[in-house]
Amino acid sequence: MRVAASHLIPILFLFPAFFPSLSETTTDDSSSSVVSQLHQFKLKIAHLESVLAESVRNLNERIDQIEQREKRIDYMSQKIHHLQSLLSTLKEHSLHGDQRLNALEEEVRRLWAASRKNNFDIHVLESKAQDAEERLEMVTSKAKKMNDMVTEQWIQLQRLQQALHIQQSRTLRVQRQVSYTRCTFLKFFNNLLDDHLLKLLGSNVRSFFSRTLHQLERVFIAFKRSHHKLQHSIKEALEKNEFTAALANEELVFYVATALIILPIMMAWMFLSSKFQASCSIDVTYMHSQTYTSPEGE
Repeated sequence: MRVAASHLIPILFLFPAFFPSLSETTTDDSSSSVVSQLHQFKLKIAHLESVLAESVRNLNERIDQIEQREKRIDYMSQKIHHLQSLLSTLKEHSLHGDQRLNALEEEVRRLWAASRKNNFDIHVLESKAQDAEERLEMVTSKAKKMNDMVTEQWIQLQRLQQALHIQQSRTLRVQRQVSYTRCTFLKFFNNLLDDHLLKLLGSNVRSFFSRTLHQLERVFIAFKRSHHKLQHSIKEALEKNEFTAALANEELVFYVATALIILPIMMAWMFLSSKFQASCSIDVTYMHSQTYTSPEGE
């Protein structure tokens, strides 16, 4: 199918003036898609900012809890020292203080167990605070990357709009040149047909050109069906290379396909036109020589 498309490509762009609105439609679709993506990026940034604010608030609450636990630990340490001093006093001043001493020792063990538990809770809170700080840094980095991505997409959109405007101007100039060249060729062809070819071919020339135009219409319809496949092939070729993947948009693919078709057609037309003019000049010279020599032969 690609080989057939390569043979049919030169026929389509004999009629470039018939499709002026194709590139404008694809440009509008691409601009709408990019604007929609920018809007989605802004919504994602707003969501990330809300998540960031919530994480900061949770981090502050956990810091306050850690400070309260530290105050409690200081208070318990002071109480332990006080109980230890009181225990020493009881040992010195009372023989009946053994029971009280045991109770105080149990209280000390309980306080130490509570202190160890508080230390473990502090360690857990510190670990959670560190995780929250890491997530906060990750969210901040992600928000910064999203902001940079939106800025880069906006710059690329501006560049694409400028390139599209330049390419549209170039396309209009090429269409005018092709239209002017086509009109010049038709004038030359009509003059040649009226003066010489009708004398050579007779009445069969009308049916010949009618069949030719019919064949051209069939070829044009077949090429129109395969033109989208050619654009798809060009887009796949661009996406395979990491350096050209960013350029694989519909506008560039369309203009690359246009360039691949117009350049061979223009070169073939110039070559055939020069050959056709040379052949016609030889035929005209021969006819004039026959006209001048026939009376002499009689």
